[in-house]
Amino acid sequence: MALAVLCLASFMAVADSTIVSIALPAIRRELGFSGADAQWVLNGYALAFGGLLLVCGRAGDLYGRRLLFLVGLGVFGAVSLLGGFAQAPGVLVLARFLQGAAAAAFVPASLSLLTTIFAEGEDRNRAIGIYGTTAALGFVVGMVGGGFITELLGWRWVLFVNVPVALAALLAAPVTIPESRISGPRSLDVLGALTATAGLTAAIYAVSEVPERGWNSPTVLLSAALGLSLMALFVANERRSRAPLVPLSVFRNGAVTVPNAAIFLQSTVGVAWLYLLTLYFQEVLGHGPLAAGLLFLPMALASVAAAAVAGRLATNLGTAGTAALGLGGVAAGLLLMMAVSREGGLLVVLVGTVVGEAGFMFSNVSLTIAGAGAGAGAAGEDGRGLAAGLLNTSVQLGNAWGLGVAATLVAATAGPLADGLRTGFLACAGFALLAIPIALFGLPGSRGKLSGARDAEA
Repeated sequence: MALAVLCLASFMAVADSTIVSIALPAIRRELGFSGADAQWVLNGYALAFGGLLLVCGRAGDLYGRRLLFLVGLGVFGAVSLLGGFAQAPGVLVLARFLQGAAAAAFVPASLSLLTTIFAEGEDRNRAIGIYGTTAALGFVVGMVGGGFITELLGWRWVLFVNVPVALAALLAAPVTIPESRISGPRSLDVLGALTATAGLTAAIYAVSEVPERGWNSPTVLLSAALGLSLMALFVANERRSRAPLVPLSVFRNGAVTVPNAAIFLQSTVGVAWLYLLTLYFQEVLGHGPLAAGLLFLPMALASVAAAAVAGRLATNLGTAGTAALGLGGVAAGLLLMMAVSREGGLLVVLVGTVVGEAGFMFSNVSLTIAGAGAGAGAAGEDGRGLAAGLLNTSVQLGNAWGLGVAATLVAATAGPLADGLRTGFLACAGFALLAIPIALFGLPGSRGKLSGARDAEA
């Protein structure tokens, strides 16, 4: 039951990140957003979510992971109602910021709770595989169901649908999930929290503005400089702090840095190929949003099927082998997607989406197993929430970076749009290939090591 509740929360977070993007044209028309301002419906969520993951993950370690999980769920459901009833653009944008902040509380908490409930080895691997499957189902609802909900019920229901899901998880969590926190004195590094949050937010904002403004925009350059300066201040503060938000010693631990580096490179693909495929389906082939959403269905089904077996595969093959195999599948799928053309190639592209998404789920589940498990001994104490926060932050930074690169390459191509899309897919394949040696040679997780760990536990 605990796993079902945690998965329900994961489903809601993933669905909400994609479902609103499908409804954005309808939102813009009804509330009177300008073209540029409408992007804040998406960016507000992403900035608050990415900026607060690290702080919320650590706060869960210190004050209670279940507590952060419950607070995040409650706020998420309440502000979803606020956004659904919004009559002005500013109210909706505020609701989306608050949704992102709430998701930053319950997403790392859900992953860290999962690693405390399930023992390392086969049980945890299977649980993370199931967790990934429900995230994949959230992707199905977001990409395919978003069009149906908007067409049949109106855009407000893409927010209202969160309320019963959040309420169900909120009611079930106290009786199914045990509380979990570190023992001993607890104090949050306030200066570290402020500098980390502001620095990450500025960095994510800088990269997210690249598709609209370009890399040489003053806004992008100033935001990037501010983000780097604040992160430098964060590092200096952590060196002096008696109770640092992120003990810098964790970055000398390969069990932490390797899965984070690999999942960052993998995540550069995650949002970027959705952006490129949307352009192909709608701009090159001329399909509407609903038809384009249906063309994502094979990819979504592949995601669900692959996530269902990824945990078992990681147990049998090891996290390193499974991640490398998955990343190879991602690269192969992206190369198949380079068949984009107005005259044909749709079938090859769809095969590429299936191959690539299956590989993505294999690598994602195995890297999550490696990265989430690394937090158990971070800095000599229980740092599962910190590990989950770091892992999710790496994902958000990768998403922003990959989208910025892909959008820039498409815009810089002088020829037909399909040529720009091919360049974008090739760049994404390069990122996936770069991650293979990091995962293959940097991750532990041979089958023997996993079996040894299970024997030691027994």
